[in-house]
Amino acid sequence: MKTRILFSALALFFLFSLFLASCQSPEVTSAKVYFQQNNIDAAEEQLLIALNKEPMNPEIPFLLAVNVHMQRKEWLEAKKYLDQVIAIDPNYKYTDGRSAKDYLKRLWAEIHTQGANKFNDAINAILPLEKDSLLTEAIDDFQLALKIRDDAIESYNALVKCYYMMDDTTNLLATGEKFMDKGLYDEDVYTYTVQMLYTKGEKDKALSLLDDVLKEHYDSVKLQELRIQFLAQMDRLDEAKEIARKLSEEHPDDVDVMYLLAQIYYKLGDYESAQYQFKKVLIENPDDIQVLQNVCTAAFQAKDWVMAEEYARKIVELDPNYAYGYTLLWKSLYNQGRREEAEEYRQIEKSLQ
Repeated sequence: MKTRILFSALALFFLFSLFLASCQSPEVTSAKVYFQQNNIDAAEEQLLIALNKEPMNPEIPFLLAVNVHMQRKEWLEAKKYLDQVIAIDPNYKYTDGRSAKDYLKRLWAEIHTQGANKFNDAINAILPLEKDSLLTEAIDDFQLALKIRDDAIESYNALVKCYYMMDDTTNLLATGEKFMDKGLYDEDVYTYTVQMLYTKGEKDKALSLLDDVLKEHYDSVKLQELRIQFLAQMDRLDEAKEIARKLSEEHPDDVDVMYLLAQIYYKLGDYESAQYQFKKVLIENPDDIQVLQNVCTAAFQAKDWVMAEEYARKIVELDPNYAYGYTLLWKSLYNQGRREEAEEYRQIEKSLQ
C-alpha cells in the first residue's frame, strides 16, 4: 500500500513539473531554440513579444540583457533590462546561479577594464597625439562605466586622473564635485580636486573641503599634508605648524611630514627648529642635495657656521660643479674668520657661474 502511495506521489510531482514547464510561453521556448541556433535577432523578436505578454516574468528581461544585448556589446540596453529584472524580483537568479546585480557588476568591470587598458597605454605612449587619443577613448569608457554603476569609486578615480593628464580643469572639477556630492570617498579624487581648486584660485573652498573630509578620514596623511601645504602657502603659518607638529608626533617616521614641518619652522624664522627637522630628513636622504642645501641654509641662518660648513662640503663633494654649494661653503668659512680659505672657494664659485 505504501509503495502505491509513493508511486502516486512521484507521478503527481512529475505531472506538476510538466505543468510548470508548459506554463512557459511559446515565445520564450522559441527564443531559447533560436539562441541554440545562434540566431540572436530572431530570439530578441520572440522575447519582446513574450515581454508584452508576461511583463512580470524576470526570466524574459534577463535573457534580453544577457543573451541579446551583452552579446552585441549594447551595454546600456543590457543595463536597462537587468534593472528591470531587479525591479521585478531582486532575488531572481539565472541558470548559472548569478543574479542581475552580479551581471551588472560584470558589465561594469568589463567596461572599466577596457578603459583602464587604454589609460595604461596612454601613459606609455610616446607621441602626444596618440596619448591624447587614448585618454579620450579611456574617458568614454569610464563615463560609460559610471552609467552602469554610478557609485563605482574606481571609475571616478580613473576619470579624474585622465582629466588631470589632459589638463581639463572644468571636467576634473565637475567629476570631483559630483563624486563628493554622492558622499563617496577616495583619497586620490579628493587630492586632485582640491589641488585643482587651489591652483584655480579657489583657495578657501579647497581648504574647506579638506577640513570637512578630514573630520571623517583623519587617518589620510596625504590629505593632512595637503592641508598643511595650503595653510603655509596662505601664510597661515601658526595653524600649519600646529597641525604639522601634531601629525609629526602621530607619524614620527614619515619623512614628508618632517620636511613640511622643517619648512614651516624656516618660514617662521625658527631656524634652530628648522635645522633639527631637516637633520631628521637628512638621515633618511643623506645624499639629497636639496635637503643638504636646506639644512645648510637653516644652519647658516641660525649662525651655526661650523655645521653650515659641514653641510656645504658635503654638497660640493656630491656635485663639484654646483656653484651654490661653493657659495654656502665660502660664506660659512668667512663667518668663521677663515678668509683666505673662503676666498679660494669664492673663486671656484665665480668660475662656475
